[in-house]
Amino acid sequence: MAETKRTTLEQGRAAFAYTCAENASKSLGKPKEYKAYVKKMPMLIKTNGLGAAIAFAFSKGSKNGVPQANTPWGLIYTQIENWLLEGDEKGLISFEKTKLAQKLTQVESYTYRAVTVEVLAFFGWLRRFAEGLIEGETNDPNN
Repeated sequence: MAETKRTTLEQGRAAFAYTCAENASKSLGKPKEYKAYVKKMPMLIKTNGLGAAIAFAFSKGSKNGVPQANTPWGLIYTQIENWLLEGDEKGLISFEKTKLAQKLTQVESYTYRAVTVEVLAFFGWLRRFAEGLIEGETNDPNN
């Protein structure tokens, strides 16, 4: 049976998401918060749009304009950037000299929609792996 482009793309997303969730479970002091935020992010994107959701994650996880990968929101923001820069074979968006949050304010609407679909697909895998690799639930009242 021949591999299709879609199969390899899904496998790439899955492998990258697994690594992200595994790193979060080992490196964060509060992995349960990460898990809760990963579960919330798709709804934030669908409700507010990708730009607003990315801006929210950036604002919650950055210090002096630099994403902090040692915080749940900072790690989520960094993982989205890394997926779009390194993992996404389609190369939908390029922002090496800028931050994703800034670049999303400058792209055409069709690119914005394509990136939104890609990030949601990535979060489909990330959410599953976070649920499987990180035990327990957070006591976050917004959960």
